[in-house]
Amino acid sequence: MNYDKIDRLVESMKDELIADMKRWIAVPSVQGPAAENAPFGVENRRMLDMALADARKYGFETRDFDGYAGDISFGKGEQTMGMLCHLDVVPAGDGWTHDPWGAQIENGRIYGRGTMDDKGPALCALYAMRAVRDAGVPLKDGVRLILGCDEETGMSDMRYYASKTPMPDYGFSPDAEFPVINIEKGGLGLLLSKYTGSEGEAELPVWSLYAGERPNVVPGIAKAELGVRDFAAFEREVARVAAERNFKLTVRDLGSGRAELTAEGVSAHASMPHLGVNAAGMLLIALKELGAGGASREPIAALADKLGLEYDGASLGIRQSDELSGPLTCNLGILRYDGANLTARLDIRYPLCADEKDMCGSVAMALSEHKMAVTRVGGHTPLHVPAEHKIVRGLLQVYHEVTGLDAYAFAIGGGTYSRMMPNTVAFGLNFPGDTDTCHMPDEYLDIEKMMLSVRIFAHAIAALASGEIA
Repeated sequence: MNYDKIDRLVESMKDELIADMKRWIAVPSVQGPAAENAPFGVENRRMLDMALADARKYGFETRDFDGYAGDISFGKGEQTMGMLCHLDVVPAGDGWTHDPWGAQIENGRIYGRGTMDDKGPALCALYAMRAVRDAGVPLKDGVRLILGCDEETGMSDMRYYASKTPMPDYGFSPDAEFPVINIEKGGLGLLLSKYTGSEGEAELPVWSLYAGERPNVVPGIAKAELGVRDFAAFEREVARVAAERNFKLTVRDLGSGRAELTAEGVSAHASMPHLGVNAAGMLLIALKELGAGGASREPIAALADKLGLEYDGASLGIRQSDELSGPLTCNLGILRYDGANLTARLDIRYPLCADEKDMCGSVAMALSEHKMAVTRVGGHTPLHVPAEHKIVRGLLQVYHEVTGLDAYAFAIGGGTYSRMMPNTVAFGLNFPGDTDTCHMPDEYLDIEKMMLSVRIFAHAIAALASGEIA
């Protein structure tokens, strides 16, 4: 097969790809209120329209599935090879030094929300399809790129898509890391809640708590509004806790005997909480050590003890690990208190060895003495495609041949579209040893590695859809 021609075509498209990236990143496709033909908001609708229009401009057939998803395809054959990407993104969040929607280029990198997750990979897949088609590679299978609009908030888009058309027979989702991810941990969403009642005549009442927007993101900022009788004394106590704990805490006098306490951590993806510092957990610990709260004091202290800055679920009694899929992770993603109702949303990623019912029971037992309710609000079982499967073997072979790097299959805590299609694994876009900026401030994509990824995807399409790898 003439892979040299494919590579030359890929390199010739570099400037065009960068220009498309800038336009795509400029659309803030965060989930919004549903509208006509826009189930996930008008910005997601605008992004899907742009992507499908670009594909038609490049000569591909497209379909729009009522704003839930779209697809781009060429060729027909015995089977269909699929690539699953998403156009929706998480909110920009705090801590950016670049415009999250600006697609600024600096030091060989493109910065912006969605560059890595998942607009950049979607464009890489689209351009790989162009290179394979334009190189005239004879294929025995059809090729289809599916673009969803609800990956970050439940994957209802893929369920809708699958109800309207058959899914491809095999493929990959470029929404994680190279070389090949053949295991994705299970997911479990839990809501911890307690009605506290009035704060009463507390010395340091807590009127509100707010942290996080999505459970699958480590919150970088957390805020509490408290009642204070002596702001200067309160400020000194906060400074003491900050120094003792090495926390980044700031206070602001709101007047009328109220103050705002802010904890600043580091945002990260919930599947890799060790890369962040949970501001919600930091705030709970600080409030406990300040002795804050009236009716809320005991449950706040309980959450500080059982969650705090832990990310392995140890104090909840659910810490576990296995050799194939690694350790369980637990992220406190959302924290709310309105003066009477306290809630905490957990995002748990668990290994193949774990049992969901056992985990729910352990968490309930750990919080039972605090009379805190535990509600399951979502979840999914682990994904495991055996290492000997064609898709795993083929992608590993292609990755090694194109990069010269070691090729191996491994597990992640993140959940990708791979679970939505049979015989599918996650493949790229982050390379081994590189910082994964997915869901983080200043998310970026290295331009040279972007072009290398297009080559890898193009070789994968050519090798697998042609039947060269069986």
